[in-house]
Amino acid sequence: MILIFTGNEQLDKELNKNIKNSRVVYYTDYILEEDEATILIASVQNNKYNFKEFMYQVRKKNIRVILLLENSKAKELKDALILGIYDIIFDPFSIEDVKRMVNASTPFSVVADYIKKNFYREVMK
Repeated sequence: MILIFTGNEQLDKELNKNIKNSRVVYYTDYILEEDEATILIASVQNNKYNFKEFMYQVRKKNIRVILLLENSKAKELKDALILGIYDIIFDPFSIEDVKRMVNASTPFSVVADYIKKNFYREVMK
């Protein structure tokens, strides 16, 4: 099951229409209670958990996350990478971009240079 949790009603509907076996969800607790989810398509949005704690709980359940971020300078990017979220799409993106990401996860080798360039010193301390 692919859960869609972007907080953007129009985007949610388009993704749901174009991605098989998907469901739009609105509550973080539902996501954390879900036992059959394999992918969470999410953006940074206000909820009762902070971003880092919520994504930690999701990743702890071995749910793959496709994260939609505004740009590569988003403050959540570092936490996402540390939590093993490598499937990150920056705005602007298309529905096709998200569909491609659903079907093929990003290998570490693709994000390794980005991590080394931006966070390597901090991560390796």
